Amino acid sequence: MLIKFLSDAISNLEELIKISNLDMQDIKEANHDAIFQRLESKNNAIAMFDHNKDLARDAMLKLSKENPNKSIEELLDSDVAVLIDKMRECLKTLRDINRNYAKSVIAVYEFYNSLLGNIIPSQRDGYSNKSYSKVDLFHIEA
Repeated sequence: MLIKFLSDAISNLEELIKISNLDMQDIKEANHDAIFQRLESKNNAIAMFDHNKDLARDAMLKLSKENPNKSIEELLDSDVAVLIDKMRECLKTLRDINRNYAKSVIAVYEFYNSLLGNIIPSQRDGYSNKSYSKVDLFHIEA
């Protein structure tokens, strides 16, 4: 069962990697609707990964409790070790993709904020808040 749980978790990660790569392409093309349409399937893949990861962890804990005199490395066969290494690599890949995606999201956010600031005059209200008065909306520069 441990091999099944790990395999399923890896499949979930591969699905997340695929979706995240599509998100990266779509954010570069400003295809935001496609990103939002994939959000539910991405959340489902995350939930399934968490579930399968927890099942694998529980199976390893059970195995460890049944054999308290052995280390976990001794209890796991080479197929399980290969799957754990593959899962680790998939997690690293996903982390790198998400790091790049976050940079793109921040760039798009900054672009739209600066565009909004150039089009609609605003006044600073404290350190971080901008306020737009109704009068300012009449002075929109086009």
